[in-house]
Formats: sequence, structure tokens, C-alpha cells
Amino acid sequence: MATGAVSRWLRHPAALALLAGLAVLAAAFVPALWMMLTTPPHPAAQRDPAAPWALEPVPGGGIRVFGLHLPGATLADAQSAWGDDLQLALMASRGEPAMLEASVETARPGTVGGRLVFSAEAKAQDIERWRGHAAKEEPVSADTRRIALRADDRADALRTPIVGIGFIPAAQLDARTLRERFGAPAEVWRSTASVEHWLYPDRGLDVMLDEQGRELLQYVAPADFERRLRAPLVRATASPASGPPG
Repeated sequence: MATGAVSRWLRHPAALALLAGLAVLAAAFVPALWMMLTTPPHPAAQRDPAAPWALEPVPGGGIRVFGLHLPGATLADAQSAWGDDLQLALMASRGEPAMLEASVETARPGTVGGRLVFSAEAKAQDIERWRGHAAKEEPVSADTRRIALRADDRADALRTPIVGIGFIPAAQLDARTLRERFGAPAEVWRSTASVEHWLYPDRGLDVMLDEQGRELLQYVAPADFERRLRAPLVRATASPASGPPG
């Protein structure tokens, strides 16, 4: 289009109306675009609150992880979070008392898949009563049997408090990744030639790295860390690992 023609088109009433409309649109859009470019994302959008490394301290020496408070959460809370995926049963090994076990075999907290295991502190007399009512036991190994709970006993068992949570990632998480997520541990213990434990007492966390297997992340209330995680590890281990974790 020649210069003269452009000039005549710009003086046309329709062109003037179009340009005025575009000016109004720009005036409305530019401030919003500026805010999008200059405003940092909300902190909540920068992390996944359901991820295994999203640990939040709560008053009284507790933590919130996987949407559950330790201490305070029960297996019923875990069922509310995971629904029918939560498996509940008694596990009895030869020569040992039966224990209540709850797990989610294929969990996906945040963007990381894996297996969740909930440690619940059931009373010995309750476990014996539930086992006495059970109609079905099935072997899971040469020395261990899985005992299904009756419906009413299951409802009773769901009221049991959770004292610990274990998470086994489906994908391998190397030491560098775990260090980036959790930071440097307060203490490192080597329980076997291939297994190392990174301890975070203020977060109630034990990260177990196994050179020959999967990692295991264990969570307890920080107030229970010494009794439930560190003391058993120290009793079973000769000495702390030498040198910083890699």
C-alpha cells in the first residue's frame, strides 16, 4: 500500500474507530502483562506440598508430611487420604508377635511414585483379639503369614495412631538428588557395607541409601526421633560413617 493510500486509510472513520479500540485493549492488557512478568510466583507454587521432601514443622515437636501430622494422625486419616488403596492387615512372623501393618503399594505423593508403609502403635491385647477373630490367614513367605481383619475389627484398627511413615521411591534417587532436596544431614551412620543412613533429627527423618537396593525414607515426629530411629540404629551399628556423604 502506497504512503498516500495509507494516509487516506488512517483518516477514514472506520480506521479511526479500529485504532481507538486497539488503544483501549492495549491499555487494559499491558498492566496485566507487566504484573505477570514482574511478580514472583507464590511460594506455594514453587514446591509440591505432597512431595516426600515437603516436611513442615508443627508446634509441639511434630511434623506434617504426606498431608498427615505426626504425632496425631491415625490410620483413618491415612485412609481418608489414600482411600481403598490403603491395605490393612496383621503380619505374623515365626517366633514373633503379630503386628498391625498398613501400606499403599502404588502411591504417588506429588510427582514421585513409590510404596508407603505406615507404622501404627496398636496395643498387644487389641492385636491378639483381632487375630482371634480372623477367619483367614495366608502365607507370604516361609516364616510370615498375613492375617485379614474382620470388617468391625478393621474399623477399630483404623483408630490406631500412626507413629512413623516409610516411603520407598519407585525410581532410584541418588545421593546428589537427596542432598539437594534435604540438605546436609546432621549425622551419618553406615549400618552395613552398602547401606548408609543420613539423619535429620530436627526434621524427624532418616534417609537410608542402599547401594544394592532402593532408598528408604523414614519419618517420625522429631520429638520421637532419638527413641524410634537413632537409638535402634546406634545399637545395631558399630560406629558412624567416616567422611561426609557424597
